[in-house]
Amino acid sequence: MTQPLVWAHRGARSVAPENTMAAAHAALGQGAFGWELDVHLSQDGQVVVIHDHGLRRTTDVKTRSFPRQDQVVGRLTLAELRALDAGSWFARRDPFGTIADGTVGHRELSAFRGELLPTLAEALAWSREAGLAVNVEIKDQLGGDDDGLVRATAKRIRESGWAGRVCVSSFRAASVSLFHEFCPEVPVGLLLDTTAMQAPVERIMGALRDLGATALHPAVRGLRPGLIREFTSSGFVVNVYTVNTPEQLIWLAREGATGVITDFPGRARDIYAKLG
Repeated sequence: MTQPLVWAHRGARSVAPENTMAAAHAALGQGAFGWELDVHLSQDGQVVVIHDHGLRRTTDVKTRSFPRQDQVVGRLTLAELRALDAGSWFARRDPFGTIADGTVGHRELSAFRGELLPTLAEALAWSREAGLAVNVEIKDQLGGDDDGLVRATAKRIRESGWAGRVCVSSFRAASVSLFHEFCPEVPVGLLLDTTAMQAPVERIMGALRDLGATALHPAVRGLRPGLIREFTSSGFVVNVYTVNTPEQLIWLAREGATGVITDFPGRARDIYAKLG
């Protein structure tokens, strides 16, 4: 049985603030094959690593003087975004209970204070040095410049010298298609949620081919037995998100998933090591 590749979801976000270099370091330390990160475009056209449009969940923006309507990535410059603390929230929220159970200690929490939002260029440069593969998810821009984000992301990846270890994914089919047009040497994958995965297999495969996608990134919930092999036997890569329980990890290995995107890469690695 071939074991799935382990991708750290937004870095190892169960033990560090998501989409930060601290989470990337944790992913490397836990033996992940690569890390998945999300990108948005700042007001001045810089590609910034963050999941949400809004900044309130994962930064201290609400303590700053920005009006509420401006507390979103696309309305602030890179300099303004880099002035925010993107790490201290982890200690307050303990999103995965890893502080309460002692997995994350005071030393790590102290180091998270003042963590910066990385740019995609910084994340790629570090990943190249570390030898960590990168899955870049291009987010929708909520009325912003989706095509501009796609173009800027392609440019940063090409400039990084790490394009050979990068894949790009998005829920927005137009972004997948446009990126493939700009940067055909980098593999692209279409993200599909549970509802979208209920479509007929041939329809999904046809959409992937039309977009130039070589990968499908489906949600773990709702996958039926045998479905993954229908795609892999047709030559598609299947990286499943977000896979956190031992039962899911083992089942996906048996189903032949190419990769798993998980908040607990160390757990996944341990389980797959035992499976042999």
